[in-house]
Amino acid sequence: MSAPFSSGNSGQVTRRSVLRYAAVTAGALAIAPTLAACGAAGAASSNATVGPDTKADLVMTTWNIPADLIAYKKFAAEYKKKHPGVNIKVQTTPNGDFNQYLSTQLAGGNAPDIIRNTWQQIGRWAQNGGFIALDQYLSPGYGKGFGETFWKAAQLNGKVHGIPQHTDTFGTYYRTDIMSQIGAKIPESLDDAWTWDEFLALAREVKKATGKAAVSYGFEGVNTAYRWLPFLYMHGGKLIEDDGKTPAIDNDLGVEAITWFQQLYAEGLIPKSNTIKGSTTASVENTFTTGQVGLMLFGDWIMNDVTKGLKQDKWNITYMPRDKSAASDLGGNLLSVSKTSKNPAVAADFIQFVCNEANMKYFCETDLFLPVRTSLMDSPLEFSSHKDQMTTFSKQAATVPAEMAAVETLPNFAAINQVLADQLDLCFIGQQSPKQTASKIADGIKNAGS
Repeated sequence: MSAPFSSGNSGQVTRRSVLRYAAVTAGALAIAPTLAACGAAGAASSNATVGPDTKADLVMTTWNIPADLIAYKKFAAEYKKKHPGVNIKVQTTPNGDFNQYLSTQLAGGNAPDIIRNTWQQIGRWAQNGGFIALDQYLSPGYGKGFGETFWKAAQLNGKVHGIPQHTDTFGTYYRTDIMSQIGAKIPESLDDAWTWDEFLALAREVKKATGKAAVSYGFEGVNTAYRWLPFLYMHGGKLIEDDGKTPAIDNDLGVEAITWFQQLYAEGLIPKSNTIKGSTTASVENTFTTGQVGLMLFGDWIMNDVTKGLKQDKWNITYMPRDKSAASDLGGNLLSVSKTSKNPAVAADFIQFVCNEANMKYFCETDLFLPVRTSLMDSPLEFSSHKDQMTTFSKQAATVPAEMAAVETLPNFAAINQVLADQLDLCFIGQQSPKQTASKIADGIKNAGS
């Protein structure tokens, strides 16, 4: 691991090697662009195919996050100034099952040209051809500008299927009024983070104070089941062996990690409704802002929404609980080009524009994300709000396990994630034991790889 993160002047955050924290594998970062002409798809690079006279109508889809929509529309307008004949419509991805939505759109031949997707999704769509390889549109060595983990995760069989735009991670939100009421000591460093035993004891006191529950967790539907995995890895366990195929959860470490998390539900410390499939962003946030819980484990990107429901002086951020080691969620997005795009060269050029250094810096500072370009790792960022909290999230990002990152970007991870959602929820609501859950997850992983 590189040098630790440090904060500079007020409002400035320096993240030295924030994205080297989870080097999935060592190896060259440079891609191998295809330099031969490729017929109707365009010439060897976007520079050769996209000029001021280029004409194209593109559609980009992204999550329904107001600040992000504003940013993408800004980028589209600025790109149009350079390319007056290019029109880019920014639309929202429908709520619900992303994979089902994209499957339907691709089958109908009308998928958006540009698709914002996650590390957990790109492997599937790269493998089945839903996202095209972008190598022919990238200049030699283009990937050297990105953190190793994320550039590697954007590839399948050495071909690039998405441009990394940002990352994010989880931390522990806490209500200052409730922490003051119970006399809790707030961790001020990663090494001082609450242990599992300390967190469990704290949660019990918080529940007494709220009279309802203690902690909510940032599940937002079936596609977010992977957000439980940090607890498995911080306990010393893992989901899959390094071969990317063999299940590794059906053992004492796996059962113990599931048991600990299930206990939060069994004791009523997590609201019963806060299951993987039963949760939404709004429902999880609401339990925190209305005082039903005093703790919330969630990502940096929701801070502005939390502030709308609860004044800033009533809440703050600290680190995730830790066990044998620290760990946190692998978050973030890439921009990919769909196989149905009629203008892939223009789409590829636009996502490179969105992900250039200046626009990545703007996007992260404005919308509270962490950058994935190496040039921004060592640069001070001026976040638009919650500067101190972003410092904490930046440090927490260094704890994302490399082995976990490798698993979550496997081509079959969507199927594995579904297994996690099904089996963990059954366990959380008390319908099967942790041992049965670990065994069924292992069976599901085997089936997903067959």
